[in-house]
Amino acid sequence: MTLPTEPAVIAEEIRQRFLKLYTGAIADMLDKSGYRRQVLPHYVTPHTSVNRVAGPAFTGQGYACASTKNDDTQTRLDMLDGITAGTVSVWACGGSMECAHWGEIMSTAARERGCTGAVIDGGVRDLDFIDEMQYPVFARFKCSASSVGRWDIKEYQVTVKIGETVIHPGDFVFGDIDGVVIVPKDITLDILAAAENVFEREGAMRADLRRGVSVKEAYAKYGSL
Repeated sequence: MTLPTEPAVIAEEIRQRFLKLYTGAIADMLDKSGYRRQVLPHYVTPHTSVNRVAGPAFTGQGYACASTKNDDTQTRLDMLDGITAGTVSVWACGGSMECAHWGEIMSTAARERGCTGAVIDGGVRDLDFIDEMQYPVFARFKCSASSVGRWDIKEYQVTVKIGETVIHPGDFVFGDIDGVVIVPKDITLDILAAAENVFEREGAMRADLRRGVSVKEAYAKYGSL
């Protein structure tokens, strides 16, 4: 088998491999490697019918604004034009709880630039429209209020923090129905390989248990997962 050599092809192959797994296996491998703060807070969950997302982080940071006259349009447009294909848009919202920080227009614009989904430590709206797009958005809450005059985008492609997890541009983001886990970019392939191994062993162990093999026998055969 000839392995792909083009960076974009390799990146998409890695993304597809992650999508076959689940966050629990990845989180367990991060724990075993000493990275114990890589799972985002429990309240960041899928709010769309498509509930799996994977890709390198394209990060952003915003904060509540002091004036209703604030306008972050130019920063927003620059950010959208800067999105790298294959990434996941990850936003730290500075504790803002009064508005939606992501919606259908942002989803449309990001998707057209190759962004594969969004993870927002804040609000989302327009979910019927986003569901029609089959676009995955993970968020903290739903809210119909616009961010205009309530919250401003300040920076993008910077290091951000959501809960206890520090996220650098390029760290790998994987989310499913159980939540979101962040894999530091320098160990992405190591964690992926380890999680794939666990996934395969768990599948075999599950099959043995369903055939009536005792739990003790199964653990003796497959070891601790």
